[in-house]
Amino acid sequence: MNEINFKKLLFTIADVLEDIGVEFFLDSGTLLGAIREKKFIESDRVVNLAMLQENLIPVAKDIENQLVKKGLGVTVIDHRHKRPWDNSVYSFKICSYGARCELSSYRRIKGKRAIPSHLNDYWATVTARLFEELDEIEFYGRTFKKPKDADGYLTEWYGNWRTPMKLSDCTSSRVRPESWIL
Repeated sequence: MNEINFKKLLFTIADVLEDIGVEFFLDSGTLLGAIREKKFIESDRVVNLAMLQENLIPVAKDIENQLVKKGLGVTVIDHRHKRPWDNSVYSFKICSYGARCELSSYRRIKGKRAIPSHLNDYWATVTARLFEELDEIEFYGRTFKKPKDADGYLTEWYGNWRTPMKLSDCTSSRVRPESWIL
């Protein structure tokens, strides 16, 4: 992880999303780093940003076009797995400056906010209100949105998030399996 490149990619994407006027927030490891470390986590491999799916769908093509105009590599991810595609966009993989970003969108399902996992046909979920009530956090001298109850979100997502894991303790996913639904 190159902190300078991660920061440059984060700021470039944030500029695009703010210019479009779409609400997004720090997610997963990027949020964890912002709160616990006050910087990116050294072992992180991607910048994590997210938005609500209903906010993404109307502007997805505009986001893609504007990111490309900035010279960023963009792949639209639909996470259909083995199911027929429902024309939904779930995330963007964005690359530039030697760094990667995942801009994910969370769909509302039965009082939860869910995103398809990268594994099989599971959906990683959190309580819906955790993403529907946002607050702000300063990160690298810039203000970003974050879940208002960031402690609740990080606890649902990671369990004991306050204690950094040793690299040797990491598995392929830190998302807790009990937060998955089919």
